[in-house]
Amino acid sequence: MSSSYGNADLVSMTQKDLDEILKKHVNFVKCKPGGARAIIKFRACVGLNFRSADLSGADFTGSDLQGCNLSNGKFHGSVFYGCNLRDANMGNSDFSRADFRGADATGANMVGADLTGADMRQGSKVVTQSSGGDKVQPLDGKTVFKDADMTEANLSSARAASVDLSHSNLSHARMAHCDLTGANLQDSDLSGADLNDAVLKDSKLNGAKLEKASLEGAALEGASFDKVDANTHEVRVLDYSQHSDPLVRQLEDHAAWIQFQGGKGRRADLSGLDMRSVPDVARYTLTACVAKGAVFKGMTMMAAQMQSSIFDESDFSGCNLAESDLRGSRFQQANFSGAILAKTILAPLEFPSGKKQVTDLRGADFRKARLDYCNLREANLTGANFAEANLTGADLRGADLTGANLENAVLDKAKLSGAT
Repeated sequence: MSSSYGNADLVSMTQKDLDEILKKHVNFVKCKPGGARAIIKFRACVGLNFRSADLSGADFTGSDLQGCNLSNGKFHGSVFYGCNLRDANMGNSDFSRADFRGADATGANMVGADLTGADMRQGSKVVTQSSGGDKVQPLDGKTVFKDADMTEANLSSARAASVDLSHSNLSHARMAHCDLTGANLQDSDLSGADLNDAVLKDSKLNGAKLEKASLEGAALEGASFDKVDANTHEVRVLDYSQHSDPLVRQLEDHAAWIQFQGGKGRRADLSGLDMRSVPDVARYTLTACVAKGAVFKGMTMMAAQMQSSIFDESDFSGCNLAESDLRGSRFQQANFSGAILAKTILAPLEFPSGKKQVTDLRGADFRKARLDYCNLREANLTGANFAEANLTGADLRGADLTGANLENAVLDKAKLSGAT
């Protein structure tokens, strides 16, 4: 049997077929025999149940997933390019860094979904394979999330230029650093949403509810507000240049220093300071800053940008730094005990000239820390303490572990070739 979505012929899939693919994908993720990555391209899966499945990295290109139950699952880095997701239940699932280009999620339930770093830009075409060779199928172009319920969804750093989010419920959504250039947000509910530093150039916000939304640092050039909700006066567009917190002023000045390559602002020196008074500190660029002996203890700093900085003797104990970029920074004697650094990048910072700057973690304390699938390639880990740390799947190729303490550390699937 086959059905049609767009201009492609789709082969129907049964729940039994899907369950077998799910089982193989789990084995693939766990590197067990019989495992295979889930490739569900150009299939008709209408109404099937994916609930609680872990299909991170799966490929659904061009498939019809209308009305499917994708709730409470893990779809990190999965490809939904050109998919029909109309009326799908996607609530509380992890879609971080997923590819939604050209997808149609009209009426979908995405309450509490995590779309951090997702790609929601326009899609132009998909390529199908047949006996006659590859065939290009055109897409309508725009990615559509119209009428979707995205209450408390996390779209931080998502690329969503020209996306259609009209009539959607985005109340209390996290959309900091989101690129919404030219997006259609007409009649959407953005009340209480975090749009700090979002790019809303040429976007349509006519009729949008923005009460208690935070638009600090947002780029609004060309955005249309002519029919904005009557409570617009409650929108918090804070001017941090007048903010009472000197830490925030330093971070804003540092962002300008980075943006204008030293022509404006000033490089931040956070040495010895307690950063816990700054909410959501990860949304500030911490690249090339100096922060010796600074305190970040227990803070949530997911996807932080902290390249080529100096954090010697700083306290990151209990922090959540998952998926952050720490390349080329110095963390001598820093405290990461109990911290989460899953999928964090600590590999060398490479420059166009061919030079590279190795991440320096000499004497750092990683006791009981989570470093699963962390990239520590070529890192200087001399004398570091990894007692009882989880290094499952970590990339330690070429790393210097001279004198490091690995007592009771978990090293399943870790890559250690060339390590000292």
